[in-house]
Amino acid sequence: MRIVVTDTAFIWNHANPILEQFQEIVLVVCLEGKQVSDQYECFVSPYRHIGMGTDQLGAESQRYRALESVAEELSWKLGYHEKVLFLTDGNPESLYPFHVIKDRNVCNSLHLCTISPWRSESDRRIKAHKELLSDLSELKSILYMDSDAYFNSLDQQDKMTMEELMRRAADDYAALLPRIINGIRDMREKSYFDFASRSYVPVRKGFECIDLAKAAKSVTKLKGPFYREGGTLGMIVPRNYPVEDNRIREEIERVYARIDGKKVCNYLRQLRIELAKANGIQFFSEECPSVGPCAGTCAKCDQEAAYLRDQLANIPESERMIPEVPLTEWEVL
Repeated sequence: MRIVVTDTAFIWNHANPILEQFQEIVLVVCLEGKQVSDQYECFVSPYRHIGMGTDQLGAESQRYRALESVAEELSWKLGYHEKVLFLTDGNPESLYPFHVIKDRNVCNSLHLCTISPWRSESDRRIKAHKELLSDLSELKSILYMDSDAYFNSLDQQDKMTMEELMRRAADDYAALLPRIINGIRDMREKSYFDFASRSYVPVRKGFECIDLAKAAKSVTKLKGPFYREGGTLGMIVPRNYPVEDNRIREEIERVYARIDGKKVCNYLRQLRIELAKANGIQFFSEECPSVGPCAGTCAKCDQEAAYLRDQLANIPESERMIPEVPLTEWEVL
């Protein structure tokens, strides 16, 4: 396993004492263009600020372009056949290593943990963070902590200063690290971290694999020692290798977690409820307890849809009622 952090992140940077126990597997990507630590292995970006004033954020920024210019070198640095965990936070710059690697990755399984910017932060920072997370298809797993949802979940939020709130969020985020690493070690398929059960859930199965009892379990210890995995160059197969078998179909049809997955899920569930009501079909749909990113649909959703299709097949086509629904942002896209 490799853990990747940056020197400019708010929470996961080279000064975070929690990372000391992972010293042998941590890689610090130095976006400022200079080595910041002798304790950890560093990858130094060739960044040099040009001009005056504040730099942009996102893929157009000077820091991002500097890192992208050496992305192949960073990819080699990460090695092969590794589980690579990107620990990031509300600073968009902390996402730069993940973003430059995701489309160049061939053999490593990529895992991302992040937290959204606080709503009090600038629009440009919030926008840049969202844009850098617009494509999650190359990830094996995603943990996304919505700062607004977190803020609303705190009973004493009105008595806490913003500094105390951010420190509390950072502490809670860091406390999840044993669950995160243990979950990644045991992972067999693409997954997302569900905050309701505080565990990783397979994207494909979703609701079916959410065990709320896991949330109450105390997980503070890490399983086994840490080491870097290795592989031989002869084992590398380009991901676009034209093999005519079922793997191509699986690749095309596979689902992956998306930041707005819960929003998509709620919308589709409401459509199923309205369809059943309009046609007099007895239908019960339990709301998914998942919190955080998901595919927007899962095995449970497919079961409900299959049930409605079977029931509609028993109604003459001329008598079927299809409710009018407003055009959504997903249909537009």
